[in-house]
Amino acid sequence: MNDVTIIIPVYNSEMYISKCLDSVLSQTYKNIDILVINDGSKDGSQKIIDKYKKKYSNIKAIEQKNIGVSRTRNNAIKIVKTKYIMFMDNDDYIDKDYVETHVKNIKSKDYDVVISGYRRITEENKIIKKVSLKDEEWSKFMILAPWAKIYKREYLIKNNIEFLDNNIGEDVFFNLQALQLTDKIKILDYIGYNWFYNTRSVSNTIQKKYKDLNVLELLNKTYGILKEKKILDKRYEVNELYFYRYLIWFLIFSMKKTTKEEINMQYDKMFTWLEERFPTYKKNKLIGFRKPVGEEKKLQFLYKIFGITQNLKCSKLLIYLITR
Repeated sequence: MNDVTIIIPVYNSEMYISKCLDSVLSQTYKNIDILVINDGSKDGSQKIIDKYKKKYSNIKAIEQKNIGVSRTRNNAIKIVKTKYIMFMDNDDYIDKDYVETHVKNIKSKDYDVVISGYRRITEENKIIKKVSLKDEEWSKFMILAPWAKIYKREYLIKNNIEFLDNNIGEDVFFNLQALQLTDKIKILDYIGYNWFYNTRSVSNTIQKKYKDLNVLELLNKTYGILKEKKILDKRYEVNELYFYRYLIWFLIFSMKKTTKEEINMQYDKMFTWLEERFPTYKKNKLIGFRKPVGEEKKLQFLYKIFGITQNLKCSKLLIYLITR
């Protein structure tokens, strides 16, 4: 009996799904079920999925109307029967030893979650970014996507850990719980997941408009679930740091080509939210002097500059200049 299910939601991925599935089928570890869920694709994805399903007995396929990636993953967690769960995006692919490496480690001491690093790779197979993890607390916060991880299914079910049905940060909501409700976590100094830089994807278009993104719903529900499950106070300093940095990222991500007035308004809204919930965040040593171990130098520099400009009361100008 297979003991790992890889869950792959599919939406309009006829150009990439074959490479994704081939990478799973070529794994050195063979006890794998592959659950492919076509979430209302309008292209030829289903025809490709049908061919693979007919050829390989360990591929199980579901075709459904479009309900979004969060609800699709949540439903999949409930219906699979294997002991372990892994997730992939439909345009990504994995190294041949990826599953074996994660399974071997999660079984070694009956861990609940094992996490590892990734490569960011282009259509020309050019690696534009590598993220490897050190065995440090902050590593849990560096990759909050559901991939590059293996989870014990029972752990997710028992703790009611689900993705948030929202148009931003559904995986943040999921993994801030999954990576803090247990201490049985293994961090690997290993890279086997290839995150495809899909220039055709919505996530890589010039910009999503901030007005269309439900960021306050994400912030409020994530903060609320961390309080409800008594996670927030247990690791207060790193959670405080994460929310602080997420807000900076969101402003940079969402405010491209907007006006100074819009930036000022959104900045005030975001940092009012932060100050109401983390009133002493500026005293956080990880924000000020003691940087998290393992973080990318480019990000360290960005946050350092932001902190300086915030103290000088000109951080709105910094956001404006970055987003031109």
